[in-house]
Amino acid sequence: ADSGYIVRIVIERRPHNMEAKTGETVEKAMKPEHYEATEPAIEAEEDTTNTMDTLETAEVCKFYLENKCRFGDECKNMHEGVPVEKMVKQNKSKKKADENKTDKTKKKPPMKMAEDVIKRLQWDPMLPKEYFIIGYLDRFLGVVEENFTTFSWEDLASVDYDVLAIPQHRIQYFKYKTEKVWDKTERLDIMFGSTGSKVGIMEFMEEVDKKIKEERDNRLDDDDFDSDDEESGPSISVQVNTESDIHRISEEERSTHFIAIKISDPEIIENVTKVQKQIIGKEEILQDCCMKKGLLHITLAMVRIEGEEGVEEAKKLMRDLKPELSNILADKSKATIKIENLKSFGQRVVYADVTPAHDETFWKFANLVRTSLDNASDLVKSSNSFDYHSDYHSDYHSDYHSDYVPHLTLAKVSRPVARERRSKYIPTSYYQEFEGLRFGEQGLDNLQLCVIDSSTRYDGFYNTLAGLQFS
Repeated sequence: ADSGYIVRIVIERRPHNMEAKTGETVEKAMKPEHYEATEPAIEAEEDTTNTMDTLETAEVCKFYLENKCRFGDECKNMHEGVPVEKMVKQNKSKKKADENKTDKTKKKPPMKMAEDVIKRLQWDPMLPKEYFIIGYLDRFLGVVEENFTTFSWEDLASVDYDVLAIPQHRIQYFKYKTEKVWDKTERLDIMFGSTGSKVGIMEFMEEVDKKIKEERDNRLDDDDFDSDDEESGPSISVQVNTESDIHRISEEERSTHFIAIKISDPEIIENVTKVQKQIIGKEEILQDCCMKKGLLHITLAMVRIEGEEGVEEAKKLMRDLKPELSNILADKSKATIKIENLKSFGQRVVYADVTPAHDETFWKFANLVRTSLDNASDLVKSSNSFDYHSDYHSDYHSDYHSDYVPHLTLAKVSRPVARERRSKYIPTSYYQEFEGLRFGEQGLDNLQLCVIDSSTRYDGFYNTLAGLQFS
């Protein structure tokens, strides 16, 4: 009583099977707050019991599961589980995550290597390897293109210094004529289809051939023909009546290659460029008609080569020519040609005259090339429609006529340009001031067997099957 506490003894009845815990009642009785909270605690206990009973009897709201319940948290039914829309979204997200994970872990299909392409070109008779080009990485020049047949595929340790051989890992791509059929960096493989290409190599080759044929046919003019029009590159002409003579060449007789002397003299190239700039200054559209400086050449013969056997025969023909041609060109003072004066074929082809320093030497050189082609098999045929001029010496004078005009082409009007400008002629006034120009001298120091197509090699000249150098 001195402490201010009111002591009340509570007598609690328990079942006989339960024993009161020692001190439990006394400890609770000693704390006044216990008695204040006694009644609410009992009420709370009763509320909890009622809530549990309600939850046990409540059902899961079917409208909530359909994502249509409008009562929200006040709904008397339970909101348990995942609504349909959320479930769909979760399933979609999970599926998308699984797809992304699969895409990241999925490996790309293995791509055929350059070695596989090389072997197929070597052994597949359906693929004309003389029309395939390799782009490889040169340590000094960057990516360089060369014809497939110019390479040696022997072991690098066994080849000579004068043989073109490269490590296969430097190969960047393969082309069929002008279009790529295998590219390492682009993962392009039409040769085998290992990267998923749906176009086969045979079908692709047909498409490329068709495209090139259409482009070539567009360059032919129905009203005017000379051998220059057969392709955009080779330049060889005959003297014909351009007003009345119209010629057509069937596909079976069309040239595939040509033999020429490559122009390498810097003075000649500089003067040719000067004349071309003058012509372009008169009509800018004629820029497309001017011969690029890397392509300048003097054509000696147009050739049609059939198949792989024909290619090998033509390359052998070139090798066999070298000893005899070297003897003819032994006297270097006579083994040169002068490029001078400007003329035209029907005002459509602007060219410079070729004047040999020594007529006999030049014509022996040219006639030996022609004779070798005449003696070749039907797989290597000369497609010239003319004979060489040859009346300088009785030893090589025969039935030849003076139809062939050795020349250096500077510009020629193609059919598309003629249509656009509504004229196929280049007026003489465009280059008249250079008509008597002396361009320079070119040594007879090389002979090239070139492929007729629109692609070029690293130095801007035509792709070649074989080349001879005379030192």
